[in-house]
Amino acid sequence: MRVRLLGPVDAVVGGTPVPIAGLRRKAVLAVLALHGEGIAGTGRLIEAVWGDKAGRASLNTLQSHVSALRRVLGNRNAIVARPPGYLLDLGPGTTDVTEAQRLVARGECDDDPAQSATTLRAALALWRDRSLVDVGGMAWLDEQAAALERLRTRAQLALIRARLALGEHAQLEPDLERLARAHPFDEQVHAQLMFALYRTGRQADALSVYRRLRAALADNVGIDPSQRLRDLEIAILRQDPALDQSAHAVRLLAGCAS
Repeated sequence: MRVRLLGPVDAVVGGTPVPIAGLRRKAVLAVLALHGEGIAGTGRLIEAVWGDKAGRASLNTLQSHVSALRRVLGNRNAIVARPPGYLLDLGPGTTDVTEAQRLVARGECDDDPAQSATTLRAALALWRDRSLVDVGGMAWLDEQAAALERLRTRAQLALIRARLALGEHAQLEPDLERLARAHPFDEQVHAQLMFALYRTGRQADALSVYRRLRAALADNVGIDPSQRLRDLEIAILRQDPALDQSAHAVRLLAGCAS
């Protein structure tokens, strides 16, 4: 049994996805699942799900949602009442989030780029849509969704590093151009794009990416690019032979975090 949050909120029971009816009920399940093995207090649940619309009836409504969720999950013990609130108790692999976190951490640490790429692809395949896509508009859950999307971006960038180490520079250019547009101030994305362009013989375009980022940072954030990114620009200007060694260059790119 697993609760899925990396897309629409639902549950997988006996290998079959089971939809959850109702916005608030989905939100209650999401809050419980995001607390992992910890207890979600009733105050936290009511605040996260009802916000400033909470009223005297919210506690009773919460209890009704919990009862309904137990029926959907097919196990009364799946959600345990434990002061000061409730605990989602589905055993190992409770959510797709915990699985994604585990795979991303493993993929980032793997020294074998081919194995790293395989692991990170498995992590990214867990996203079916934008995280918590159908419980938007609730402040706490919106914050959690943003954090999960950052995890997704982290996995994407780690996968790109692995693929760069495997020499897939030309294939990665469209994805990196898209990521650079989506994350206009992210140095790691732009460093990877600069490296991919340089390795495909497009030195001038690689330097243009650096200038574009430098201008964006100056105009919108009031800062200069990091020293690591300036070092990459200098290496490209000089056509440093070290950039032809994928493993060395990818280590440099890993340090170009925004």
